[in-house]
Amino acid sequence: MKKLIFISILIILSVHLFAQEKHEVLVVYIEVPVRVMDGNLFVDTLTPQDFEIYEDGQLQDLKSFYLVKNTNLLKQEGVSWSTPNTARRFFMLFQFLDYNPQLNDAIDYFFKNVLLPDDTLTVITPLKRYTLPREALKTKTKEQISKELQNLVRKDTKIGAGDYNSLLNDLKKIVRSISSQTSSAPMTGMESDSGSGFGLEFQLPRYKDTLQRLDEIRIVDQRKFLIFASQMKRMVGQKIVFFFYQREFRPEIDLRILNQLMSLYQDQPNIIGQVQDLFTMYNRATRMDVKQISQAFSDASVMFNFIFMNKEPQDIRGIKMHEQSEDVFDTFVQVADSSGGIIDNSQNPSDGFKLATNSCQEYYLLVYNPKNYQKDGKFKNITIIVKNKNYKVSYRKGYYAN
Repeated sequence: MKKLIFISILIILSVHLFAQEKHEVLVVYIEVPVRVMDGNLFVDTLTPQDFEIYEDGQLQDLKSFYLVKNTNLLKQEGVSWSTPNTARRFFMLFQFLDYNPQLNDAIDYFFKNVLLPDDTLTVITPLKRYTLPREALKTKTKEQISKELQNLVRKDTKIGAGDYNSLLNDLKKIVRSISSQTSSAPMTGMESDSGSGFGLEFQLPRYKDTLQRLDEIRIVDQRKFLIFASQMKRMVGQKIVFFFYQREFRPEIDLRILNQLMSLYQDQPNIIGQVQDLFTMYNRATRMDVKQISQAFSDASVMFNFIFMNKEPQDIRGIKMHEQSEDVFDTFVQVADSSGGIIDNSQNPSDGFKLATNSCQEYYLLVYNPKNYQKDGKFKNITIIVKNKNYKVSYRKGYYAN
């Protein structure tokens, strides 16, 4: 009899545990902030019936619908499963090699027109990470804080990019020296070199080594961005990132010069081999994992805005200033698109920043309970359609079912 009672208890507990597990799956809700724009104007007249939301191609049932402006709930429809957290967390990432004075206007605009008393602000420069204390707005004017931030970013840029710029200048000198040696036939023994007193046997390896060192300390680190996205996933509320990145150039030996070197030194295999190694380095593939970074920020529900600051390359004889921003640009264009952010590519970062800040002021928050949800760790793709309208719709493109 006792044995039967014990078995019955086990059965009851098993049923209860399985029922509890099923219940936990059913209460998974996915929040998707959505921004609907008609040109540069936010469309604030939509209703739940105007939206269709799909997960991995399957139409989902919209459970809750909110219209939010800044941190205020203006409209609410559907099941009120909980009050959404509308607190705003701003992040400014400055990654460039020289300070652009037009950033002053962007920073001034942010403090005068965007930042509210309850907002938080984190600033990441090429050197350090800073958080604006909440008490700062009580003791100082916004104009004072803005000026302090401008000076801080300018100073950290100069210090943080010091090693990079030093290597960049070394490269330019080495390239000039190598280029100058195509004006005459090769000499025997130690060649005279206007740049250092050494010939190609020394200059080509030195150029390659400096180029590798420059590449190793590039200011955009994929690992750090993935850690950053992981940290932001644990935060609540709106998470809005502005990534200011400046176009980069790498000084390379002009192709015409390389071909001349191949011709002039065809009887010296060591030099020919070093020149061929440079061709390989110039054509190296990108190392950024676009898909991984894009999905990480989408999963964290971050509005990632990419402000790409354009600039023209220097015109230096014998040197080709090759753009090496392609991998960064291509990656973060997709990150911005996958997270519902803005992409701006201009020489004036202030204009792009204003567009991005205006876009983050209002949004719809759509909430749904995924059908047939499975906690399988896979990335679930989200598609949102505004029916019968020709609007630009921005939103995060998915999440990991962890």
